[in-house]
Amino acid sequence: MPEPDLSVDRITRSRRNVFASVRLDRLAEYRDDEAWVASALNADSARFVPLWRNRSLLANTEQGQVAVYLSTGELEQLDAIAPPTLLGTDGKRYFFAVSINDSQQEDVCSRHPEAQFIDLRLASVNMDTKHAGVLAYAKAMHYWQYRHAFCGICGNLNRLESAGHKLICSNKECGRQSFPRIDPAIIVLVTQGDACLLGHNANWPPRRFSTLAGFVEPGESLEDTVIREVYEEARVRLKGIRYVSSQPWPFPASAMCGFFAEAQNRECGPSDEMEEVRWFTATEMAEAVGRDEIRLPPPVSIAFQLVAEWYQQQDGGDLAGLVKRSGSWLSRKGIK
Repeated sequence: MPEPDLSVDRITRSRRNVFASVRLDRLAEYRDDEAWVASALNADSARFVPLWRNRSLLANTEQGQVAVYLSTGELEQLDAIAPPTLLGTDGKRYFFAVSINDSQQEDVCSRHPEAQFIDLRLASVNMDTKHAGVLAYAKAMHYWQYRHAFCGICGNLNRLESAGHKLICSNKECGRQSFPRIDPAIIVLVTQGDACLLGHNANWPPRRFSTLAGFVEPGESLEDTVIREVYEEARVRLKGIRYVSSQPWPFPASAMCGFFAEAQNRECGPSDEMEEVRWFTATEMAEAVGRDEIRLPPPVSIAFQLVAEWYQQQDGGDLAGLVKRSGSWLSRKGIK
């Protein structure tokens, strides 16, 4: 396993991951203060993240994709279909998420002809990390609210409370309360000696290779999940595991916990989940990327960050630069 950089603490390591670098004060203590929330909604510094069909509003500029926020005046003209969700403040602005319907989407796009609603997973490759984090947070809340519009107990409509962070069943006899949920998952780079293990799933685009990953099952620790998933996907037994960092991953609603793991040996094989698994030394990886024989996930993914850290320690090189120079960026369809 790669040796950890002892000068970097775990929090700092996680903040290097896209979607995790946003430093918002989430203002949780004000969510149930209706007067305060109303004042923040009407403040000149309020900014609203519009979400349409789970997509984010972005403008394409020379610097890359830029988040487009709506002002209080624009929100009032839209007549939002649901109360805005308080995200927090960066010390200068209050950020809210707001869901819009098809007709409202047309109105927003007419007001912002330079922008369009785009899948955040595709666009975030070229986004400022702070605003990528704000949009990811908004997207996660939007998805949770959409998937839990009705009570899971009695089937009645839920209503939003606590500035969008709580759902309460409208049936007074039920009154069930629901809170935002995510699906914890592990993502792991397995190493053995001077090589790392990558796999190709048959459902991925051709030549795509990535780290191994899977969801945590009930009754499992994160470490147990790493052991199980690595064996299920690659038939590899482990002798050591180390946590590295984490990343919000709202595609649709996960939290990725990144690990390095050391294999007992290089015995491996394909499985029902992985069509092909291969060991790569740093030299072999560089040659395969250069020939466009394999395509790695882009830097937006913690998968790439794990591979890049291992590569840097093995070769001393910049994996992102190598991939860019080769022109072999992964097809953006189905980024993991």
